[in-house]
Amino acid sequence: MSGDRYRPVQQRIDSDTSEFVLSGEPKYMKDAIYAQHVARSGDIVPFTLMAIDSASLKWRTFIDETAANGTAIPQGIYVGPTIAEADIQAGDIENLLILRRDAQFREDWLVIENGKTLNTLITVGTTDIRTVRDRLLDLNLIPRTMDNYSRVENA
Repeated sequence: MSGDRYRPVQQRIDSDTSEFVLSGEPKYMKDAIYAQHVARSGDIVPFTLMAIDSASLKWRTFIDETAANGTAIPQGIYVGPTIAEADIQAGDIENLLILRRDAQFREDWLVIENGKTLNTLITVGTTDIRTVRDRLLDLNLIPRTMDNYSRVENA
């Protein structure tokens, strides 16, 4: 791929004006590389929790809290457009935007794959057992719950 930010072939327009990042002074990594994954099943959607493979220094989705390759430790949140399964299977995805630090974000929009939650215990390679939420708080990434409600317009 060239140096341009990843853009899917198809785009959708959504009228929702809510923001994922609620406050803070967010720090982003703008040139992250997602490692090719030929066995990947499913797209990667915005706001997916990510980790870094310690051997390749490329990103992967956080799916296994017991992995010994570094991907057991959440390191950021993907904030770009949906990445198609076929693109991930075909090769590395370059120039991804990853939220790395210093932001409060909507907890209900966070995507953690493989049935994991913010309360999943990370147990690999450490006696300092913490939850996914604890690891995010270490990065000053603070999940916030939001109340959603509807009201009558022009009441």
